[in-house]
Amino acid sequence: MEVLAIILSLIAVAMAYIALQRTGGLKDLRQQMDHLATKTEDTAKGARDTTADILQRLEHMVRGSGAQSPGKDEKDQKVPPPPDMESKQ
Repeated sequence: MEVLAIILSLIAVAMAYIALQRTGGLKDLRQQMDHLATKTEDTAKGARDTTADILQRLEHMVRGSGAQSPGKDEKDQKVPPPPDMESKQ
């Protein structure tokens, strides 16, 4: 009885391998995975760009029309001088 079970399992493995080869094999699976990875990256990039645009518009709405655009030089921004550490001692 055990011999019959082993023979049947080997036949099932052979049939599964043949079915895999008929559907394109491992090469086709790799191509499909690469295609899905590329599609996912493109979708994620589009979502990031859209989110960045929405956040930029929201920032302009909150800060008002006088807010600096990201394209201005950092030299134009006024940065306060660092605190004097010697006067505290």
